[in-house]
Parts: sequence; C-alpha cells; structure tokens
Amino acid sequence: MKKVLIAYYTQSGQIKEILDSYTSGFANHEDYQLFEHQIKPVNDYPFPWTDREFFDVFPEAVTEVGCDLQAMPKHLLQDYDLIILGFQVWYLSPSIPITAYLQSNDFKKIAKNTPVITINGCRNMWFKAHASVVNYLQEAQADHIGHLVFFDKVNNLLSVITIMHWAYTGKKDKKWGVLPKPGISDYDIQEAAKYGNILKEYWESEQLEQLQFTYINSGGVLVLPHMMSMEHKGKRIFKIWTKLVLKKGGPGDPKRKFRLTAFKYYLLFMIYFISPIVTLGFYLSYPLFYKKIRRNIKEYQRV
Repeated sequence: MKKVLIAYYTQSGQIKEILDSYTSGFANHEDYQLFEHQIKPVNDYPFPWTDREFFDVFPEAVTEVGCDLQAMPKHLLQDYDLIILGFQVWYLSPSIPITAYLQSNDFKKIAKNTPVITINGCRNMWFKAHASVVNYLQEAQADHIGHLVFFDKVNNLLSVITIMHWAYTGKKDKKWGVLPKPGISDYDIQEAAKYGNILKEYWESEQLEQLQFTYINSGGVLVLPHMMSMEHKGKRIFKIWTKLVLKKGGPGDPKRKFRLTAFKYYLLFMIYFISPIVTLGFYLSYPLFYKKIRRNIKEYQRV
C-alpha cells in the first residue's frame, strides 16, 4: 500500500477543493492510504480579511520569515511514498504559513528523499513563489517530481476587483451581480482530477519521470509571458517597499500603517495605470527577447 501525505494551508477552502479533486482517483482505493495535514498557524490569519490586516502581512510575506505553527500531529511524522503540497501566493511569495511549514524541521524530516508534487492555486502571478518553494524543497533534499498551477483566468484588471471582493467579504459570488466569480473556476477545479489520474497511471506503470512532461503538454503549467515579465519587475519593487515598511516596526505595529497605506495606493496605481503600458511594451519588444522568454517559460514549467 502506497502512503500519500496531502499537506496544505487554506483560508477560503479553494486549495482544499483542488486537492480533493486531484486525489479523487486515489480515495477509497485499496492500494493507496491518504493522510491529510491542514497547516494551522498558532495565530491564524483572518478570512475574510480587513483592509489593514490584508496589507499588514505584505512585508513578512515578501521576506519569507514564516510564523509559529501548531505542531504537526505525531502520527503524521512518518515515511511516505509521496507528499502532495497545496499552497497559495501572497505578494509574489508563498503564503506565510506555507513558508513556515517548508522551513520547519517536521517537513524536512518527512520530505528528505521523498517524491513531492506541488499544487499552486493563485490569482495569476506564481513564478517567484514557485521558485521559492523549489528552493525549500532542495534544502529539504526532497525529490520534486511534479508541479501544477491553477489560476484565475479572468482579465488581470478585473480579477483584482473580484479577488478583493472575495477577500474582504468571504463571498465567492459575482460582485454587483455582473462581474465574473472570483478565484479559480469550477471547471478548472474539476479538471484537477485529470492530473491526479495521470499521476496514478504513471505511478502504477513506474514512469514517474514522464509526469511533468505530460502535465506541461496537458496544460497543467500555463505560463502567460507578460505576467511573468511583470512579476519579475514587481518583485524588485516589493523588496524596496518591504525595507521601507520594516523600518517602522514588525507585524501590527501602528507606526507602519502610513507606509502600508501608501504602498496600497501605489500598488493600485501600478496595476491600473502602469501595467497596461508595460504589457503593451512587452509584446512590442517580444520578438527581440523571444529566446530569453522561451528559456524562462521552460524554467518555470519544469521541476
């Protein structure tokens, strides 16, 4: 019997839905035993968020300092044949609880020499967070055999409005009754089962070395080149803002409120006024940087 650990952090429940769909072909199967670990901070983050709390996590997410987690149950500290890690992105980095888990000794103990598949559920920018997760897996000496990315395919400018509606109200419905539903579509969540079945097929035929290649060809790691370029620039700017905010104190310090508010309006200005210009410039110059862009795409798609 193959033992599989499904580890994840969620606030809205979206990544849990994706994981349930992905592992549906394994559930109640006599050849597989599934173990589930929901990562829980000692002081959990709110959902829905308030505006202050949403932006207050920005510096710590970018610097990847982690947080205190509830202990991993002792019965889960064992050897596994596979670990499936579900995570999300906060400010172009892994969410703080996921960062803390990947940095923990508990994870490093169970992940060493163990195959790991990562499943990312996010708005639309995931490249730098993925790179961070890969680095943590390498530090843990895990065997990263596959990764999938599920994201909100609604237009970038619209998805900012819909995702903030969801984050601030907790309601995954159509804002004003007309905008698209926020988050990853129900269709894409259901499609996760397809990728789980591919894993099952390749695992049983002992062809796991082909897994990621098939995931890529099946559309499981879709890269939007202009979003990749925008994120590279955004990460550099985020680090500058992080240094400015941290000079005023740590999490919850009222002294940093003004700078976080300034960052909020700066971010909205960049998204709605600058990003369309940057996107246009990117595609106008695309032929000049075609080879470099293709290399970057392949780098983010592979394991």
